Amino acid sequence: MPNRLPLRNSLAVVVLMSGALLTGSVPLANPHVRSLGSMLMCQCGCGASITECNMQNCHSSGPVREELLKMVEAGMSDEQILATFEREYGKVILRQPPATGFYLISWIMPFAGLGAGLALLWLILRRYLGPRPAAASASAAAAPDSPDLARYRERIEKDMADTDPDSK
Repeated sequence: MPNRLPLRNSLAVVVLMSGALLTGSVPLANPHVRSLGSMLMCQCGCGASITECNMQNCHSSGPVREELLKMVEAGMSDEQILATFEREYGKVILRQPPATGFYLISWIMPFAGLGAGLALLWLILRRYLGPRPAAASASAAAAPDSPDLARYRERIEKDMADTDPDSK
């Protein structure tokens, strides 16, 4: 038994040391790299962030993760890191477009489209479910009878009288 205790202790030390070494060399083991990587879009076309891209041997996320880890370890600020990636890849690498200039349209258009759709729906419902104008029905009732209409009414009354069994 006494021989096993030092062996267990040495194995525990080896496991802890290898874990500590891996956190410095594996980009996704660093929480700061993961948080910054979630702000950057993978350029392979998968639509995921740099940290969420699970494409095997991705040509984009792997090198960007490594570069991101180097920048974090060099002590660069978040703004400097994001500005560096934006300069290198363009604004397409940012998952959230900036709310300035032309990119402001991407923030405004969904709400403007929703508002326009609701306004159009309101107008349609108001037109079809609203009250009918009273002027149209009053003018139809007050319209003078034409001679043809009077003749047709007389004919209808005569035919109704001929078919009514009580009138005979």
